Amino acid sequence: MRRLIFVALLVITSCSGGGIDGFVNSSRCQAIAERLDEEPLPTKRISLVTGGVATSITVEVANDEGERSRGLMCRSEVPIGTGMLFEFGGRTTGGFWMFNTYVPLDIIYFDRNGAVAGSASMLPCPLEDGESESAWRDRCLEESLAYESDSGYAQALELPADWLLAMGFVLNDLPADLHLTQ
Repeated sequence: MRRLIFVALLVITSCSGGGIDGFVNSSRCQAIAERLDEEPLPTKRISLVTGGVATSITVEVANDEGERSRGLMCRSEVPIGTGMLFEFGGRTTGGFWMFNTYVPLDIIYFDRNGAVAGSASMLPCPLEDGESESAWRDRCLEESLAYESDSGYAQALELPADWLLAMGFVLNDLPADLHLTQ
């Protein structure tokens, strides 16, 4: 009998949510987390370099349309010293949206040479109570207009909000010689 009760408790615990570490506990987010668990994005070390000083960051790399559209959705946190690098394989334009994103992020856009092409602080855009999915998408898309690059870019780097400030960088006043190296 004790064994049966123990097994029942294990089943209840495993099915009652709790989520996958680092992800928001919702069915929509669990599916994304499970997919990343099965097919993790590649990671690499990159550096932000200015004045001969390099700051290293470990990033997940999103280099195809599916990976870029998921981005950092559903994350309950983005650890300090990490982020996501979006690679486009050439010059592109347009902003980033925060649909289904639950943590504030800073973004730096880089041109093909690794020079800064723009930056923005991005706020979460979670689903509001009673909001339809269509209205949610429209609201997040409207908010994304504030997160567009000042010019075209080839890469974009998302980082935990204010981490750059803690490292001595002011997002809207980045050093002219700041560049991305890989």
